Amino acid sequence: MRLNNMRFNFSKLNQPIKINELKSSTENGVPQPPKPVLFLECFAHIESVSLKDYETSVQTGTQHDIKVFIRNYPGITNKMQIDHYGQSYKIKEILYDYRQSGFSILIAEEVSQ
Repeated sequence: MRLNNMRFNFSKLNQPIKINELKSSTENGVPQPPKPVLFLECFAHIESVSLKDYETSVQTGTQHDIKVFIRNYPGITNKMQIDHYGQSYKIKEILYDYRQSGFSILIAEEVSQ
């Protein structure tokens, strides 16, 4: 296997996304629901469940999950949301590739509207 086959191709980062931090506030002492505040706007590669794995994902409850590949950016937590073409996804997990530290993988699930 050639070395190039093992590396992530950064030209796949072609989907615009926004990562929002949920900030809660109070008005006159009354707590308000958290509001999204823009944390990062970048390009990503997004993968959803493939058709051959869909039946298995339904059984495990992960059919609405996506994998988002982005360049490393400090400060992203699992208390944030991803917006992609008007759809929101809650970040469940953040995976760092320590072998090639140029990118991170965010596992996120769809938020019901």
